[in-house]
Amino acid sequence: MKQPALLCFPVFLLFAAQHGLAQCGLPGPHETARGTVFVDRDNDGLFSAGETGVEEVAVSNGCEVVLTDTDGRYEIPIAANEILFISKPAAYSLAVDEFNVPRFFYRHYPEGTPAAIAGTAVEWLFPVVEATGALPRSIDFPLYRSSDSSEFKAHGFADTQARYESSQDMLREDLINPLIGNPHSVDFGLTVGDVVYDNLAIYPRHKAMMALMDIPQWYLPGNHDINFESPDAWYANETYKRHFGPTYYSFNHGNVHFVALNNVEYAGNGRDIDGNSYRGYIPEHQLQWLAADLSHVPSDKLIVIASHIPLIAEASDGRNPPASGPNTGNFQALLEILEPFQHIYGLAGHDTSNSWKVQVDHSHGWGGLPWIAHTLAEVRGNGWTRGPADLRGVRDAMMEDGNPNGYYVLHFNDTELVPEFVPFPFGSDAGQRLRITLDPGLKPDGDSINRGQLQPDTHIVVNLFDGGARDKVWLSLDGAAPVAMQYTVRTDPFVERSHARFANSDDAYGTARRSSHIWQWPLPDTLQAGLHSVVVTSEDEFGQTRRGSFSFELLPTNH
Repeated sequence: MKQPALLCFPVFLLFAAQHGLAQCGLPGPHETARGTVFVDRDNDGLFSAGETGVEEVAVSNGCEVVLTDTDGRYEIPIAANEILFISKPAAYSLAVDEFNVPRFFYRHYPEGTPAAIAGTAVEWLFPVVEATGALPRSIDFPLYRSSDSSEFKAHGFADTQARYESSQDMLREDLINPLIGNPHSVDFGLTVGDVVYDNLAIYPRHKAMMALMDIPQWYLPGNHDINFESPDAWYANETYKRHFGPTYYSFNHGNVHFVALNNVEYAGNGRDIDGNSYRGYIPEHQLQWLAADLSHVPSDKLIVIASHIPLIAEASDGRNPPASGPNTGNFQALLEILEPFQHIYGLAGHDTSNSWKVQVDHSHGWGGLPWIAHTLAEVRGNGWTRGPADLRGVRDAMMEDGNPNGYYVLHFNDTELVPEFVPFPFGSDAGQRLRITLDPGLKPDGDSINRGQLQPDTHIVVNLFDGGARDKVWLSLDGAAPVAMQYTVRTDPFVERSHARFANSDDAYGTARRSSHIWQWPLPDTLQAGLHSVVVTSEDEFGQTRRGSFSFELLPTNH
């Protein structure tokens, strides 16, 4: 397998050289971590007499990967301020802490997060990793046998991202309350970054709320999970590591190998909210770890790549200029590492304006079976401070592409993944999982709603929430046979009107952005006055069907 070229910030190499780190083969002092991965029969978390080791479990220091032997034992070098972690094997579960965060790692921070980096004093704004003392003689990882099936469900959450306590309240009302008791019977949840919005002090409260779902919760960091006081990339997530462990890792469940990547590469210099002192990029040492990790994974597994910043975000209808969003700068290097695998799916967040489903194929330099790079619609939508509030006090938070905020139920069946988007209810269209709008709207009669005179060149516009270019949408007008609607990359007129209506108020929406999931159909200008009904049906590329309905009333032109 061809190794990717060295593509990383010079600051990391400079820091590593100055501090003698052993990451990725760099010379420097290190110790040898030893231990056993074992089946914890008595559930005490300790490796005891009579308990057996588990062989061929991947153990990593963040760059190198070794497998446990037939007795479950391992040895691996480790330097100060690294995190040791295992890749959970399928058919086993992990212990979780009181917040349902999996215990699959050990932080080796003998003296804690340093107060000075490269000779520069750092005043950490939020609590960082505490001193762990000398390396233990044995670092053991308990496992518990489980009934993993090749068919299972998981939750996908993008950008929960509360900044204020009131935003966390809205998150609890919208996301946590409906999922208490695990109504979808999922095996775990995965949050693809921006756990919070720069205010890392609310991590404990956030974890406690997410724990109410009573399922293991996996996390990865986003650009709003950074310690902006850090002068470099290496110590950019010390508070995150204190609460959640390594910033990148892998685990197995069913016939799926999940890879969580940290593709938010911080440049330092302390910029905060929307200051953009970062880029979408996978550092070289992480690519090296990924290549080592995947070298132990059978090629017939489904590889799910979870990242915060999208791997690639684009949409084209073949007529209008393509739309695009944020992406990962060295995506090609990732494709080289993924080359042996045929079953791949990408999950990401970050883009508050749009959800995207990009088919990665030969046009991107990929020679294998096409796969989907999916930028999820966000839990916090366009932001917990956006849009009017409902009677609970929770704001609408509609995204700029017209997508409601919401979450996902990810349906896995062997190497197939079907992502089901579940929008939060704010109006009837969220329940229909699509929105039907007239553009331009009818020339109104007083305070009428969808009642008035037809204007020239009026189209029925459908926003199929979290849809994509390969989906199909049909329309039936007044009970006629369904006709195919035309996919188009454009703004949602509903967002345009909502933005104009609430502009310059405390309830303002974001500006409408071109959406990757819009279909339209021209209304005949010969429609008679009176009531008209529209029924929209759809089938997405995964076979999921939706149905929505709409009505409007035309007034005579001489009215």
